[in-house]
Amino acid sequence: MSRRAAILGLGQRGSGWADACLASGWQVSGFDPDARAGGLLTQDATARRAATISETVGRADLIITGLPERLELVQMVLQRAQASAPEDAVLCVDTQLFDLEDLQSCAIRPGHIFRLSETETGSIALDTSPRNRPQLCQSAEMLVTELMAARSLSLNARPHMRPPNAESA
Repeated sequence: MSRRAAILGLGQRGSGWADACLASGWQVSGFDPDARAGGLLTQDATARRAATISETVGRADLIITGLPERLELVQMVLQRAQASAPEDAVLCVDTQLFDLEDLQSCAIRPGHIFRLSETETGSIALDTSPRNRPQLCQSAEMLVTELMAARSLSLNARPHMRPPNAESA
């Protein structure tokens, strides 16, 4: 069975996650309203850039957002993504600013939303809440661990392929 990832926001963070998913053998679909974002995604024949959020997440098992740090924007994208995604899709929000409660409070399926944040040591933490079922937490932890390993190997093997520095809106 093929695993499908959707990346919403193809700036530096989102492109990094797309690259990690591709390195792990996932089918990747990405969306960003800025046509200049997501250079890595367009360089891989197995990845595709979608025209809408709905098209991007329609068949995704995992959705990762790498959006600008504006709460209203993030909440709006979460709602749109969950409205179009399969009901069992895991949604991880890469953010340094927002609490998981802020992210889950607006969601259609709050228990499917997790927070990714960079720690002081440079690793990625997966934040959970009582709204997240234990089985879903375990699945999300395994996915993030796999992607972090692929991300680390990918960046070490291809440092010239690092994502662009620009974040998109």
